[in-house]
Amino acid sequence: MFRDSCVAAEEDNPMKKSGLKVETGDFERQIVLDGAANFRDIGGYPARQHERVKWRKVFRSGNLASLTDKDHRILEEIGIQSVCDFRSTEEIARQPNRLPDKNAPQCLHLPIVNKTMEPTEAVARIMKGDLGWFTPDFMVNAYIEKIEAFHDIWYLFFKYLCQRSFRPLLFHCTAGKDRTGVCAALILLTLGVSEKWVIHDHALSNVYNAKQTQKINDNLQKIGVDPEKLIDYLTAPKTAIVATIEHINKKYGSARDYLVNKANVKTAWIEQLEEDLLE
Repeated sequence: MFRDSCVAAEEDNPMKKSGLKVETGDFERQIVLDGAANFRDIGGYPARQHERVKWRKVFRSGNLASLTDKDHRILEEIGIQSVCDFRSTEEIARQPNRLPDKNAPQCLHLPIVNKTMEPTEAVARIMKGDLGWFTPDFMVNAYIEKIEAFHDIWYLFFKYLCQRSFRPLLFHCTAGKDRTGVCAALILLTLGVSEKWVIHDHALSNVYNAKQTQKINDNLQKIGVDPEKLIDYLTAPKTAIVATIEHINKKYGSARDYLVNKANVKTAWIEQLEEDLLE
């Protein structure tokens, strides 16, 4: 079942239709689920000292509210042990995850909520045609806020991630692009993956969310809202992840230094991750 889902990813992979350069491992990365978009493995990326991030240990995704029984069997075959949900309480109430009952994974709620605009409120205002809150620097500020205002969440996340009993671990938000994207960046950068590959991984959200984004665009046009005015909100903007990496480097020196000195993540935890997640 799991192997078949990877084969389907290569045959129908939207990378072939995107403007993003197809890289080694991208076809293996996506796991096609009927009820969740942007579900993929963060393994396979080259890291420092000629090492590579191990496959099938850590996964990222959009929300899991529409998982099917077939999807459950794939998750069971992958062996997901824990699911970390970065969504707000309001988001979860609106779209509760549908996880397997059999061999149910541990559910970890670690909310990361933009202090300027809670996501469900943003959706409600968009549907009313109210876009005044969405300024040109909104997304960059929102990404950097995830670093500056939620170091306690990153402490807990890495505390869980470093424990083998919690892996394979899946982390997600609503679309799996912003909060999930920052999380993936912190993990990969800390493991020694280059900024180039981190930015590439971030851009893949625009590929694997393409169908969902088009549906949203069509619905917005039907109510008279120009989706072009919200393009950075509806996609994973390169400007935001680049600004976040630059912010971390300038203020803290590196992602690892940020985790240790700001989020109080123990060096021993990071060393455990390097031992377990690099080969």
